[in-house]
Amino acid sequence: MIPPKEFFRKIKPFSFLSEEHLSALVGGLDVAMYAAGTVVCAKDEVSPSVFLVFSGLVGLYDSDELVDLVSKGEIFGLLSAMHHTPSYYEARALEDSICYLIDAEAFEKVYRAHSAFASFFTTFIERRFRSFSQLAREQESLQDGATAVLVEALVSKAPVTCRPDQTVKEAVGTMDTHGVGSVVVVQDGKPVGILTNRDMRRVLLLGNPDSAVNEFMSAPVITVDCRSSVLEAYTVLLRTGIDHLVVMDQDRLHGVITSKDVLAQLEPSSSILAIYRKILKAVDLEELKSAFHAIRVAVSEMALKGIHFYQLSRMLTTVYDTVVIRVIQRHTSPMEGQDFLWVHVGSSGRKEQILTTDQDNAVLCSATGPCLAAAQDITRILEELGIPRCPADYMASNPRWHLSLEEWKEHFRRWFLEPIPDHIRYLTVFLDMRALYGNLEWLGELIDAIHNAITNQAVRFLAYDAALHEPPIGIFGIRHRDRGVDVKRYGIYPIANGVRVMIAANRMLRITNTRERIEALRDAGVLSQESAGDLLEAYAFLQDLRLRHQAWAMKHGSPEANLLMPDKLDKIDLLVLKESLKVVASFQKNLKALYGVDRGL
Repeated sequence: MIPPKEFFRKIKPFSFLSEEHLSALVGGLDVAMYAAGTVVCAKDEVSPSVFLVFSGLVGLYDSDELVDLVSKGEIFGLLSAMHHTPSYYEARALEDSICYLIDAEAFEKVYRAHSAFASFFTTFIERRFRSFSQLAREQESLQDGATAVLVEALVSKAPVTCRPDQTVKEAVGTMDTHGVGSVVVVQDGKPVGILTNRDMRRVLLLGNPDSAVNEFMSAPVITVDCRSSVLEAYTVLLRTGIDHLVVMDQDRLHGVITSKDVLAQLEPSSSILAIYRKILKAVDLEELKSAFHAIRVAVSEMALKGIHFYQLSRMLTTVYDTVVIRVIQRHTSPMEGQDFLWVHVGSSGRKEQILTTDQDNAVLCSATGPCLAAAQDITRILEELGIPRCPADYMASNPRWHLSLEEWKEHFRRWFLEPIPDHIRYLTVFLDMRALYGNLEWLGELIDAIHNAITNQAVRFLAYDAALHEPPIGIFGIRHRDRGVDVKRYGIYPIANGVRVMIAANRMLRITNTRERIEALRDAGVLSQESAGDLLEAYAFLQDLRLRHQAWAMKHGSPEANLLMPDKLDKIDLLVLKESLKVVASFQKNLKALYGVDRGL
């Protein structure tokens, strides 16, 4: 049997501790053996110790229901021992097991003396999974992470505003008072323009200081969401040629950033930025293909070094969107831009691309818009560049998904009216529509029609579909671990699909990103703060785990898949995976209850 101190050193967060703190825990340590079937700690009993499993398997039971499995290197009885409260579960040895019994008082002293050790447990108990994993991995800093920084981090001051009917002189006085180079022009609480130092030149040349602000402001105002990546902001600045971006937090004015703010942030990330510039400047398909591959490799390295999915997916979305737009522009004329709309659906529509994302797109077109042959050329070239075709053929090159606005409206009306399996499948794909290029107003008109077409019966079928594949853990612990866990099928999809159901039921389909959807449902009171927090943490962790797995596969030339082998996972990742899948199972249960799925369809 390994000496206790050596065993502890191999387990996080005990590995965080100094020799002094380890000695304090080991000094009052007991060892106990439990035969299979033995009760280790009864329900409603105050746990005498914090238990650390050395070997065997312990089950936690609520009455006769198995709630969790605790194996080698995992602890139980923590809350009961530290807070001297009755245990909520019965702990029972399922196999012959050996446990270390850590004195509760000694554990509490170390807990209070070591912040990282304490944070490890509190973040897990509170289901702040990403913080928990970050502590566990002790992730290193990353230079290229600057491109994944969110825009909100660049906002240093509250926005300075004025009314459109105020004089330029008054607006300049406001700018001087606050020491800023721009003032956001607001009407009815919404930004309608911006007045900057550049606009002042026009005032000097063409007007006078007593002119109204709305005569010289730059309008319409160019905005960027506060959760966008710095790379997205950089793209907007390049596309528009402006120096100031108004930052929004959903519908609320958040602040203003300048091109200098963005470039200063990107300066340390020269490798990512340099590759992205190559994509923007590519003059032929070979250059575009080479740059696109290089940036996928760079992003995979960032994933392996710990940058999170939420940041990387926004970055990848920017890159994918840029590449697709470049290809579309090569095959359409500027005049055709108002005669069609290219949309993304699926993970691309949700701005959740990862390294293996395939093509999921469609077209809304008029009689004079680009023909089907052009769409087929576009999807063929995207495949050559490294974006695979959709295996189910949900692509603009398919005549079924190359339709007029009225035809799309009729499709959605029929799918909701007749929720047969095929129609439910189509809804799970196309309810994530996001406009990419062309006549952007058409999507708003289509969504209005979709909102009017939604039926309660179809919502129930969508909820049934979202809850169909229960995680292999549910409330029983990971089953059939040797077969692997499809984290996409049993973790990511149930959350994305279930959240989409709630978004459709509440007529909020203009929001497509899963994170933003959860936050919107929380803000609207549809999801509780606790439920929304659990879903956000679980979804981020599952996507992080999948992204790291695919990045590793890309680096080592292995087949990229969604199947994870639990026995090959880090102990901490396995622990958080179990908890995340519990969140999924609980969400599915609540979804079925909310939409009456259990009452039959």
